[in-house]
Amino acid sequence: MNPKQLEDSIFEAVSDTSKRVWTTEEKELIVNNYELQSHLEEWLNNSLSDTSWHEANYKIVRDLSSPSKLSLSMNFFEDEEIHIPF
Repeated sequence: MNPKQLEDSIFEAVSDTSKRVWTTEEKELIVNNYELQSHLEEWLNNSLSDTSWHEANYKIVRDLSSPSKLSLSMNFFEDEEIHIPF
């Protein structure tokens, strides 16, 4: 997929009720695209109450917006129990 298709797919995963986990390719695009990260953070802040976010996707955006971004790419593939506050 090209980057635009990936972006569309990323936003689709957090805007419908499928709660689909982002693919590795989508995660890599997010990690390497600061503008996309910013848009996702805004989307997260405005849409948590609609319960469309999968816990793993929530964790990625939450971690990207935290100060300790250095080890994030490895953490995306680790299992961790996440609680979404809604």
